[in-house]
Amino acid sequence: MIIKYDETTDSIYFILSNEKPYESEEISNGVVIDYGKNDDIVAIEVLNFKKEHKDLNIPIVGNFLLKQAS
Repeated sequence: MIIKYDETTDSIYFILSNEKPYESEEISNGVVIDYGKNDDIVAIEVLNFKKEHKDLNIPIVGNFLLKQAS
């Protein structure tokens, strides 16, 4: 899995597969699921990530989101 953060659009993108997205669906306000040709989830995008989730304590470095060590 690859996790990318775009500071310009304030969106975080979870890439679950190397397969290219075939179609997308917004399942709730600001959460978009990308599906492959076989309806498998290949990626998840969360829009307005920092704006909407200010209470999350997750450090962001460059274009990558890093999980904090527990």
